[in-house]
Parts: sequence; structure tokens; C-alpha cells
Amino acid sequence: MSGKDSLDWKSKTNSNVGSCRPAQCNCIQFLQIYQQEAMKRVSNIESSNNYKLEPGYEARARRIASVYAKIFLETEIGGDPTLLGRYYWMGLGAFASKTVAMVFSAFRSKIAYLTGMLNSDDALDAFAKGNLWLFMDISVWHYLWSASPDSFKKCKGQRNTQNFVDLLTSINNMPWSSCLSDISYLRVTSEINSAFGLLPSIESKFKSEPTLQLKFNAAQADLLKHILYVAVQEQRNILQKIAWEDASLQANVKDQRGWFLSKVSIDQTLALSSDYDVSTLKRRRRRGTGRGGLVGGDAKSLPEDPWSTPPKGTILENYDSRMVWINKVAEKYHTLMLDTDGRNFLISELRVIANWGNSKAESRIHPDSNEGKT
Repeated sequence: MSGKDSLDWKSKTNSNVGSCRPAQCNCIQFLQIYQQEAMKRVSNIESSNNYKLEPGYEARARRIASVYAKIFLETEIGGDPTLLGRYYWMGLGAFASKTVAMVFSAFRSKIAYLTGMLNSDDALDAFAKGNLWLFMDISVWHYLWSASPDSFKKCKGQRNTQNFVDLLTSINNMPWSSCLSDISYLRVTSEINSAFGLLPSIESKFKSEPTLQLKFNAAQADLLKHILYVAVQEQRNILQKIAWEDASLQANVKDQRGWFLSKVSIDQTLALSSDYDVSTLKRRRRRGTGRGGLVGGDAKSLPEDPWSTPPKGTILENYDSRMVWINKVAEKYHTLMLDTDGRNFLISELRVIANWGNSKAESRIHPDSNEGKT
């Protein structure tokens, strides 16, 4: 382990997933194994059992999007392809983290970060903090359920990073780890209980139907409830507390609502695709796939547009205002998933995003990023 200015961390728990059956581990060991898996997904291996967190904000957001996509597609550890779609929020989460990556990659963001214009450096740090620690929360819940629903139920109440004795030094060395006290050290919440409480019903309905269309039809009410519970978890319990209540981020988005900056701000439209630029998706919508040989779905045959712009008057830093838009996005995603062409399109796009798991920073890392850790 290097000093506090380093992103290095060392693996201390068993690095061989599956070598310890959940029933043979105590709950803390079980929880630590999958917390470590999440950490590894956004890190680069330096030597045997030594890792360094990927420092680039865009690359890290792409990796997070990749994990979310793979969890949805049931190609992550513990996945079951016959249950593709049960982790409903994860598909939408992949598109959201892709949008975060787009914000970090934008020329305006890079210039603003280097110059400190409009407190954009601090605002982007807050955005990166939310993206990272939401991932550290939500991905692990899914890993745990995939490993063992029974162990999930038995152990969920013991999740508390303060008790992760083998990982505590590594977790505390991660950027913005001080925010853990604001999000209750990743303890279970009522929203997690409700969202995962729906999974037995979803899984039962999926197993009883022979085709993907019939599976989604049978479970559609539970799927929508599931995604909305997870949306509250991510938006209220995590992001509102550690990102949107940050003064720099609030000032930044408020400035962007001004007349002049609103004309040059990054497009806030959420594209339900692998495209960074929503104008590219709109061209695909008009013309068909048209991606110059890139893999992806056919947007032309969809029952509705696969993108959503915040309603007029949305105040992003305000939880209630933002959730009006989030709910509309979830409903659009749900509508597309229940349609054969829409679902095929979204799954095809998620398969593209799933391939981003090895993304690395392609530009210079600002020395003040990651709380000054390099």
C-alpha cells in the first residue's frame, strides 16, 4: 500500500471467486469477497494481488457502464442467461453511466476542468465521486444475490464497510472514502429490501415462460416496481447525499441554466444507446442502423424515440424535480423493453457497452483529480 496520495490498493481477501462457497463463509467474508470484486472492476492490476484504481473519470465511468450492462445481460460472475432481464435497473444504469462518461469526455468539460472555469473542476469531481460510490453500493448487492440469494438474505443486514477488516485499508484509500459516513457505510436500505424482495417473483415468472417476450410480459409489473425502487436508492440514498448536495456541483448546474451558458452547455439528453452524441442516435433513428460498420441495434423500427431530455423547468440538483425526469426515463425504458424491437435494440446496445470493461484514460489526468491521488 502506498501513501494516501496513491490509488494503489492490495487484495487481502481470497482472490479466487468460487473457491469459498457462500455457505462456508461467514457473512463478513461473503460481503468482502464481492466488495473486492467491484473494486477490481474499476482497477488495473499492477502485480500479484496489487491493484491501482483506474484514475481517468471517463474510463472509469465506461467500466462501470460495462459492469452494469454485463450484470443485466447475465454475463457477469454468477450470471444466469435464462434470467436475462431480472436485474432490470442495470440496463438503464449502463446507459446512465455511459452518459456520465460522455460528460467527462466532452471538450467543454476538459477545458473547464483544466481552467477551473465556473468551479467545473470541483463539480466534475463531485460527479465522479457519485459515479464511483454508487457503483460500490449497487453492483455489490447484485453480485451477492447472483452468488446466493439465501446468503444475501442472511447477510444483507451485516453489510457495513467499517466491519470489512480485510479490506478496510484499501477502501479507505479510495478517493472520497470519507463520504461513506454520509451513505451509512453501504448498509442495506428499505429500497434495497424492496427491490430485491421482488426478485423471487420475477425469477419465478421468468422460469415459467419459454420465450423472452413472455417472460417480460409476465413479470412487467414487478420489473417496473423493481427499477423504481433502485432508482430511489441511487438518486436519494446515494447521489443526492454525496454529489447533488455538493455546493460546487449545485452552483455549476445553476449557472448552466442561465441564458448564455444554456446555449453552450453539454446536451443533457439521456440516450438509451451506446452513442455518446444523441445526434448520432437521432440519425440512426431516421435512417436505420447506419453506424459505419459499428455493432449496434436498429433504431428505425422502435415504437418510440430511445432518448429523453429533462422536462422544461427541471432543477437537476433538486431530488423531487430530478425524479420527475428519472421516472419518465424509466417508463420509456420499460416501454421499449416490453416491445420486441425495442428490447432487441436495447440489448444490442448493452452488448456494445459490455465491451468497455478495459477502458483506460487516454488523456492527461489532472493532478487534483481523485482528491489529488494519482
